[in-house]
Amino acid sequence: MKTTIIKERLQSALIAILFISVFLPFGLNHFGWLRWALIGGLGIIISFCVLTSEFVVDKLFGMPNDITRGSKYIIKRNIRFESINILFSVILMSLFLDAFANNDIVDNHFSWATLGTVIAINCFTTIVIHVYWRSVYKKRYLIKQLEEAQLLNGMLQERQRHNTKKQPTAQPTPTADNDDVICISGATKESLEVRPSEVLFATSEGNYVRVHYIKDGTVQNMSIRTSMKNVADLLCRQSYIMQCHRAFIVNLRHVEKVESRNSGIALVMQYGEEAVLVSKQYTAEVKERIKNPVTVA
Repeated sequence: MKTTIIKERLQSALIAILFISVFLPFGLNHFGWLRWALIGGLGIIISFCVLTSEFVVDKLFGMPNDITRGSKYIIKRNIRFESINILFSVILMSLFLDAFANNDIVDNHFSWATLGTVIAINCFTTIVIHVYWRSVYKKRYLIKQLEEAQLLNGMLQERQRHNTKKQPTAQPTPTADNDDVICISGATKESLEVRPSEVLFATSEGNYVRVHYIKDGTVQNMSIRTSMKNVADLLCRQSYIMQCHRAFIVNLRHVEKVESRNSGIALVMQYGEEAVLVSKQYTAEVKERIKNPVTVA
């Protein structure tokens, strides 16, 4: 197991121990100074359980803690970890309480009542720990997302300065892609003849697709009764145009900057500063194409 994972699991155990120290369940407040020895014993059990559960999920179930495998994998892995951890914790804590946490006032001998209390405490602390780590990971994700957005924006600005020096009055032209005029048509008489390099982005609007493009130096748009698939088949032949969301197709040549948002990233376009949403499915590819534009700029 990686050191980071071990530290995080021990932090989770510490949260559970702090909860027990503050609320003193199982009648621990009736044991005087011995309560600290009992809390210490429970702490050792909790730490052992989280590390053992991590080992079981990682080695026996063959599910390493790898966030690159996606959110569904992580959720499935966490469910298995928490289920195994609760099982271990309930058994060992019940045995510990039965052996050491009994006196004239408190009866923690093994019984359904004691078992129910142990299960309730474990379930509650699991929820608290889950909420804690969710907020921690979300904060880490947003920080990383912001850092990546700043890096991408630096690349875009440098590329824009380079293109401005090279071609002060003209837009970048394709070097390896065919920029012949294409015709986007649909179920009605309306059709749009446009060069792919002139397209800014396209967005789905019900049964229509609205194409935003540059014509004679101005931004124009046109709605065509067709599907996103048909438009994507025409436009995404170009290496610099891609679908980035089920409702958006974007020309990466005309991205002004990248914005970091809670739901992911958005691409702010030139000539109007409209934002194009990027879904999680396409985020990695969009970032990669901006970082390594073979023919994008």
